[in-house]
Amino acid sequence: MPRLPAILIDGLRAALFRHPRVASTTVGAGVFVGVIVVYLLASILIGMADTTPPWMLLPGGVLTVLCDSMLTLIAAWLLAVLAARREAVWGIASVLLAATVATAVVVHWPVGELAVYLARHGHGALALLAELAGRCWWFFVLLVFSHWLAPRGLGHALGSAVLAYAISAASWWWLPQSPLIRTMPTVQADAGEAGRGDAGNGVDATVDPDEGSSDTTTASTAFDAEAAMYAQPALLDAALAKLKPQTPGKVDLYVVAFAGDAQEDVFRNEAEYVETLFARRFGAEGRTVVLENHAATVTTRPLASWTNLQRTLAAVARTMDPAEDVLLLYITTHGSDDHQLLVDLDPLPLNQIGPEDIADALKTTPAMRWKVIVVNACYSGGYIDALRDDSTMVLTSARADRTSFGCGADSDITYFGKAFLAEALNRTTSLREAFDLARASVDAWETADQKDAKAASKDDADAGAEPILHSEPQIATSASIEARLAAWRRTLHEAPAVPFTPASEGAPP
Repeated sequence: MPRLPAILIDGLRAALFRHPRVASTTVGAGVFVGVIVVYLLASILIGMADTTPPWMLLPGGVLTVLCDSMLTLIAAWLLAVLAARREAVWGIASVLLAATVATAVVVHWPVGELAVYLARHGHGALALLAELAGRCWWFFVLLVFSHWLAPRGLGHALGSAVLAYAISAASWWWLPQSPLIRTMPTVQADAGEAGRGDAGNGVDATVDPDEGSSDTTTASTAFDAEAAMYAQPALLDAALAKLKPQTPGKVDLYVVAFAGDAQEDVFRNEAEYVETLFARRFGAEGRTVVLENHAATVTTRPLASWTNLQRTLAAVARTMDPAEDVLLLYITTHGSDDHQLLVDLDPLPLNQIGPEDIADALKTTPAMRWKVIVVNACYSGGYIDALRDDSTMVLTSARADRTSFGCGADSDITYFGKAFLAEALNRTTSLREAFDLARASVDAWETADQKDAKAASKDDADAGAEPILHSEPQIATSASIEARLAAWRRTLHEAPAVPFTPASEGAPP
């Protein structure tokens, strides 16, 4: 494919608003396929640069690149028709796709990094302006290219560029996208079992798979694993299709609840209560999506997996006003001391989730500025640094080096879930005030547990009372996100408290 380097150079020229050489339009379909391969390799390298190793390649990302390439081919055909140069379709498509690659590398990637930096340092307006500049750059590339193809006047070139932009930029605005590269989970195969035990004792407990029916395994309903996996796209699409559009001029709240571990009902209970609570008391009805792992709901709710989370957040970003509305992401599951969240529904092969994985899922197009992220898991304080910025509030149920309490087969809701959701948010609409109330309640309950443990050890001379280290819930916030939340609260109407009911018993009327 000797013409490929020349086409790539012409693509760079087009990306910099310079005319390609006339001979570039005479190449065939083989060169276009070669440019697709270059596009894929460039996207992989950019993904590796933005992601912490070890890396893994996502098939959905490959489909995103192929879809973008096909859209470019359609746009090239349209330009060829409008310029009366149908014989040059493959050449036009090759140069346009090469320009796409060049623009992604020399414009969109650095501008995207600049936008992230500005957003994290409280310059949301400048970040939005940077993203808009990157999108507009491609339009001007098409405008110059259209005028070169058919120099019939600015009006003709402008019309051609608008139509080509509407097609070739579709993946930015409304088509689903998936990253090519993500960090490979490093949790061992038995890490999920080690994280399962009573988080209230601060000690990892290993579950023996040969024990049969165990007290820690309450979600024992049998299901067809293969059917569950094949049903995921339809289940998730159905859930996302129910999302209400944002209200112009009003701060809307969109809620995503994620229950990672299927082995204990407590996480499903919390996720479904989040849905009920925020729909009835906080005006989020029709703007809530629940992702949960539980054998009883595999046919009715999408699974809590990284892929589903990424797709859900991308859909929410396209539905909401990303510069005005607020996202609340509530994650509840077990956590490990190396800061991996347990994502488990045996026998499905689900990947565990680390801090960078959540950060990657939140990199949506368009970018969501205002976010509240709640991580309810042991050692969840280890997620703060990866998720915090000036327009994000991060709440965690424990310090980075502490366990949290209240899960297990005998529990209906965790300590933090009960304190924050069931109690505090039924007393106040302020998330910050609710966190402060919850932290005090959790501390009081853990102190009472410690006293009970000491009393029990006095009655049993052979029992040594291990000290209970308080979980110490953490918060990272800023004046800007709290001001946005205050604006959201002003839109709420007074609503009664919503009592907590375990999911298996049904929501109260």
